[in-house]
Amino acid sequence: MRITNQMMVNSTMANIQVNKKQVNTLETQLSTQKKINKPSEDPVIAIRALRLRSSLEQVTQYLNKNIPDADSWLKTTEGAVDEAVSVITDLYAYCEQGATDSYSPSERSTLAESLNKLRDAYYAEGDVEYAGRYLFSGYMTDTPLTYQSDETAAKADFTITQEFTRENIELKTVYTNAYSNDDILNLNVKTDAATGNVITPNVADVHRVRIGYTKVSDAGTFEIKLNDGTTIAAAAVNDSNYQPGDDEAAFNAATGEILLGENVYKQLYASDGFSFTYRKDNFAKGDLNPVMYYDCVDNNPDNAGVVYTKKTEDIEYNINFSQKLKVNTEANEVFNMYLGRDIDDLITSVNNVIDIEAQLEKVEGMLKQDIYSDKDSQSKLNSIKEGLTKQNELAKEEMKNRFEYCVGTMQGYQEQASLAKADAGNRMTRLNLTKSRLTEQKTNFTNLKSENEDIDLEEVVVGYSAAQLVYNASLTAASKVIQQTLLDFL
Repeated sequence: MRITNQMMVNSTMANIQVNKKQVNTLETQLSTQKKINKPSEDPVIAIRALRLRSSLEQVTQYLNKNIPDADSWLKTTEGAVDEAVSVITDLYAYCEQGATDSYSPSERSTLAESLNKLRDAYYAEGDVEYAGRYLFSGYMTDTPLTYQSDETAAKADFTITQEFTRENIELKTVYTNAYSNDDILNLNVKTDAATGNVITPNVADVHRVRIGYTKVSDAGTFEIKLNDGTTIAAAAVNDSNYQPGDDEAAFNAATGEILLGENVYKQLYASDGFSFTYRKDNFAKGDLNPVMYYDCVDNNPDNAGVVYTKKTEDIEYNINFSQKLKVNTEANEVFNMYLGRDIDDLITSVNNVIDIEAQLEKVEGMLKQDIYSDKDSQSKLNSIKEGLTKQNELAKEEMKNRFEYCVGTMQGYQEQASLAKADAGNRMTRLNLTKSRLTEQKTNFTNLKSENEDIDLEEVVVGYSAAQLVYNASLTAASKVIQQTLLDFL
């Protein structure tokens, strides 16, 4: 085969170009510290790089944003529940002391205020927020658990439906032949209608079901609806000592109680559940928002007819690949509506004792007044005093029993809050374990990404030096080949 000068030149230039390209490739790698700069240089590395970068970005998102946010939410929740448990512990201490009837008359006068403040402090923990979101309100993160002002509360108007079971039926102590202030002023002695004999106050037990609120609307008609569709009418009453007949049910809107006659009680106890619907339109600052606990229909003109159905509302964070974690705790899991009702009953029993002692003091004062010095007045006042003394003993016994009852209920509320705290703690433990795994994954993905994309500097430097040497050698060889032309032989 004949080799021409042009062929030698072309071949030499091609070799120089190859060597120059190698030098350029290695020089670019040294400058960028990357194996490739375009996918076409090595599609396998490029595809693997895309996958590793995507995984690393997701892990970084979980570690730097989702997990810290979830952790802060859970820690704030745990702190609020801790405070709630602390308040219940204080209430439990009050109940234990009251169960021994060790409160003096002066202490009783301040007890109601102390109990009210603790109740407000308990529910105020349900208004805790994190990053502008209320933690215990389910999906309604812009709505606090309690009404924050009288103005806001005044706009609230709901028809509320509560579900009950036989466990919600309890006994209530009512007074018979009790003396009122009017009886004292009018010297009205309690006597038996048939015999005319003086009778003393006594107590009786009435079956009752407490609804979530007191001072609800007494307008309209009321009925108890059993789950089998049966309905039982409940007459509206306003006497706190009302005793329904055996076949009667009554509703006291002021005290928020459904009173049951014996036969009605047996019917409800044998049923598999029942419901009761009522309306409340006189909310006040600090009252609980009913939509957090019950099925409600909004009666406010701005939202008329809006239905709120109580259901589980879990707020979940993505904390790992295909892994979610519930971060919220709902109000009904921690802040029991009936703790407030129990406090109401305690305050009522304490105030009842205070009122009767004031009545006794008033009667004793009247006995010393000239206007009541006649024999008939003295006899009536002594009969009233005897009755009030018996009434006071009964009231103190009822107060003591109520405190004893609340010792048990406070333990139940404490257990409920502790379970919620433990649940939040368990979720925090899961979160920390996931965080540890993700930290390890991030290190692994970072190393894999580096191995896939980054150069081995030592290897590339050696290769670059060799390529530079080869390139320079090719230039030297080319200079010798191209030096001689046809003119050199003429």
